[in-house]
Formats: sequence, structure tokens, C-alpha cells
Amino acid sequence: MGRRTDVGDREIRLPEMEAQAFQPIIDALTAHVALLDGAATIVAVNRAWMRFSDANQNHQANYGIGSNYLALLDATERCPCGRKAAEDGAVARQVAEGLRQVLAGSRDKFQMEYPCDSPTERHWYLLTITPFPGDGLLRAVVAHEDLTPLRLAQEASLNQAVQLAGAFSGAVEAIVRFIEKRDPYTAGHQHQVATLCQAMAETMGLPPRQREGLILGAKIHDIGKIAVPVDILCKPGKLSGPEMEIIRMHPQTGYDILQDIPFPWPIAAMVAQHHERLDGTGYPNGLKGDAICLEARIIAVADVFDAITSHRPYRPARDQACGIEELQSGRGRIYDARAVDALLAHLAGERAPFKAA
Repeated sequence: MGRRTDVGDREIRLPEMEAQAFQPIIDALTAHVALLDGAATIVAVNRAWMRFSDANQNHQANYGIGSNYLALLDATERCPCGRKAAEDGAVARQVAEGLRQVLAGSRDKFQMEYPCDSPTERHWYLLTITPFPGDGLLRAVVAHEDLTPLRLAQEASLNQAVQLAGAFSGAVEAIVRFIEKRDPYTAGHQHQVATLCQAMAETMGLPPRQREGLILGAKIHDIGKIAVPVDILCKPGKLSGPEMEIIRMHPQTGYDILQDIPFPWPIAAMVAQHHERLDGTGYPNGLKGDAICLEARIIAVADVFDAITSHRPYRPARDQACGIEELQSGRGRIYDARAVDALLAHLAGERAPFKAA
């Protein structure tokens, strides 16, 4: 338990004497802080720790001072803040292992974020365990920082963005129908691309939230065509140089329309980049490789395949073999290899085990 020294009629452990010097410092912190000695015994706690303990009726004698932090974790398997949480035993075991490593000097810092709910409230904490600086008998600092206000604000912001995206989605559908009426040769093209993207995303194993954004982006990837004259969109012959330049403006126009809308996904980037190519030969910005977002690379593959296999103003639809040949010839060079493989697997009725980026 450490060396002792006589002070009058009392014996005070040297770690406690050491901790007294730091008490004003830790009391000024808003995080719940405990100072531990080399045996993981709690030597001192700050006022925030005490207030939290009082508010949550953690009935530890003297706020846990003199108790062994590792023993508390091992015995109770409760989350470090003292409240019981889902899978709190697993959390307690992770914290105990992290503390042991810090005390042994094999780890510079242990940090983890964890939820810790009461029956009526939701809470999130960031636990940080660091070695105590210097060569004294104090060996570790344990701090629990309350992230609840930040997490609640983030959730509220995300929910608002999702609601906005839902409201915008209806408006998008109306715009899509308007675009398709102006350009009957690509009727349903965006929906078909979105359907292919959904299948590709499932095959690639993208998270559900990322899939949701990808599908919305695919549905409106040609929104910039609203600024392209109808006679160019529907021209049956080859486009002239100036006409082609106007067509090539539609990704940037789409980006300009969408850039200020706070989607929880990179929708504007998907729209801007769906004609970019891995080797830099695409437009409007000649982006290369990973500078093109994954969603745009997926949309590009679906877009090319659907364009080849659908009727166009200047040619009839080609069969799937032509689309497959184009994608295979450009796989990994101008088209994302995983996206190509996912589409081919979908066309073959397969579901290969792809890993999302």
C-alpha cells in the first residue's frame, strides 16, 4: 500500500501527501478525475467525481478513496461511471486491461467512448487513462469526460439533416420527372442507375447508411441536365463540340444546385464526380483515383452500363454483353474494380463477399 510517514499522531500514506498538492488542480476540472497509485488504489478524486457520485447514489465509502479501481471493475463489472449499461461487463474488462497496461508502462494512454444510461437519461462518456507525470508514487490519472451534450447535439443535427433529406427527396422526385419529360430518351435512367447502385452496394457490403445516401445520389446524379437545352438532350445525331461542352457542364451544374443543402451524405460530390474516371480522363475536373468519392465511382459504373444498354437519341440500345465488355476493359483503369465486380456479380445473380472501403 506504499510507504507511510508520521505527521503528529497520524500516519499519512505518501501517495496521499503527493495527491494533496494536486487537489486544487483536479478540482478545477469538469471531468470526473481520480488519481491512482501503482497498485491502482484510488488516492484522490476531484469535486466533479464527488458530485457525480452523490447524484447517482454510488455508495462507496469516501467516494472510493482507498479502494482498488481494478478490484472495483473486476468485482462489479459495471461501466466505469458507476451506472449499469448494456454490455457493461465487456466495457469494464476493456477498461481494466487498459489500466493494467498503463500501470505496467506498456501503453502511453488508454481511451474509449462508452454509453452509460440511467433509467431516465442517456449519457455518453470519454474515458481516458494516462500515466501520472513524474517519478512520484502516483502512477495514473483516470478521467471520465461527459460527452452527453455533444452527442445529443450531434444526434439532433443528424436527425434534422435526415428529415431535410427526406423532405428534399420528394422535391427531387418531382425534378427527376420533369427532367425525364424533357428528355424522353433517358426516361427512368436515374431510377435504373439507382436500382443498380442499390444492388452493387449490397454486394459490396456497404453500411446501410452509406447505401441510403448512394441511392439518393444516384437518383439525382443527372439533376444538372435541367440546365441543358432540350434540343441538345434529344438531338438524334452526333453532338458538335460546343454542344458537347454544354452537356459536360451538367455535373458542375448539379453540384451548384446541391452544394448548400446539408445532406448527411456527400450528395453534391457524387453528382459532381459521376463522370470522373480513375485515370483522370473524366470531367469536369479530371480527378483521379481516390480523389473521386466511392459513391461517385459506383454511380459511374452503373451509369455507363445503363447508358450502353438503354436507347439513346443517337443509337438503339445495345445488349448487356456490350456493357459488360466496356466495364471489363476499363476495370481498375478507368472504372473502380470493386464496383465493376459488384455489378457483374449482380448481373450473374451472385452475391460475392466484397469489403467496403
